[in-house]
Amino acid sequence: MSQNTSVNYRKVVTLRGLMHKAQIRSNLVGIITSGTILTVLGLFALVNLADHNQKLVSRVLSYTLEAAVVFKDSDAIREGINLILETEKLSEVVVFDEYGKTLYEWNASSKTQWGQIERQLLGLILDQPRIVPVRHNGEQVGELQIYTDGSVFFIFMMCGVLAVFFSLIISTLGANIEGGRIHSFICKSVQELASIARKIARERSFKLRAPLSSIYEIRELAEDLNILLDEIETWEGHLQQENTSLSYKANHDSLTGVSNRAYFERVLSQQVISAREKGRRLALLYIDGYQFKSINDTFGHAAGDEVLVTTAKRLGALIREQDQLARLGGDEFAILIQPLQQDQDLERMASKIVDAMSHPIILESGERVSFSLTIGVATFPQQGETPKALMQAADDAMYTAKKNEKNFHIS
Repeated sequence: MSQNTSVNYRKVVTLRGLMHKAQIRSNLVGIITSGTILTVLGLFALVNLADHNQKLVSRVLSYTLEAAVVFKDSDAIREGINLILETEKLSEVVVFDEYGKTLYEWNASSKTQWGQIERQLLGLILDQPRIVPVRHNGEQVGELQIYTDGSVFFIFMMCGVLAVFFSLIISTLGANIEGGRIHSFICKSVQELASIARKIARERSFKLRAPLSSIYEIRELAEDLNILLDEIETWEGHLQQENTSLSYKANHDSLTGVSNRAYFERVLSQQVISAREKGRRLALLYIDGYQFKSINDTFGHAAGDEVLVTTAKRLGALIREQDQLARLGGDEFAILIQPLQQDQDLERMASKIVDAMSHPIILESGERVSFSLTIGVATFPQQGETPKALMQAADDAMYTAKKNEKNFHIS
């Protein structure tokens, strides 16, 4: 599309107004070019063209009124004739049924003397009236009697034989060029909307926005689509936040923020399967607090919660990114070490935990609380080839450490 055309379309107009302007331009092109060229053209081509046009109109009208004649619907016949009259000039149309009975009659020319003379003169040049059968499934169900309006014909006849031929060519070219430019412009706007809609449907990218067209109706549609996308994007954001929050609550301990027992057991099962397939080793540390009940009884449950939160932070600071820390319940914690490289790593890890918990925990009230842990360690696949067996082995190791009054025991 040229730059000038783009400038013309910057002003927002209605689609109906745009098409109306295009139609006026096309008509003006046809009228001006036809009026100019008709002065040098001949009668012969005009007669043939008029006769051909009369046949075409008769045939189209016959097809248009087929159903209406079958059902003898006068209203439908009138609507069909009016549809043809929007583009063709006729003076009279009479519709008969298969028995020759008149179903509908339309007459545009007055019953004046000039009207009668005009019809007689036109009958000498063209086949007037044009009798056209109306057929349905190969059988004649009616008949049309059509009279062409001769006013325009006589005006054109005075201008020459070749006028119609050249005027139609130039008018058609002008109308097609103008119509093609408008068609391309409208299609481009619609295609942009369709492209945005496809991307949104396939990629679920609700951040995309439809471009605003200079055609009023398409612009309104794009604005409505953008408003809808704003609402969907907001709704999706809220939904993602809710899903994230629910997922976090479902997988994490509400007090300490570390993984809960259910999530830890799922991760342990997955890692056991992965370690078995890849031939790797795992280590599970089962950790239990020492005399945690006395802290609750002495300082209160709020102080006990502070102790658990601080303990979880200290444990979390000691593990690697790929390891997993969880609170199993009460004052029980578990650490999954994945993968286990050397057995010496287990003793070093247990020692680090003991050292980290050797420092007193300072409560918000300023009181200092000592809290120690007992650790039981088991490895996969040596002490347990299934998650349940591994958990049981680590739990047994923890109780062995308690029985022997040690800080940790490695199976």
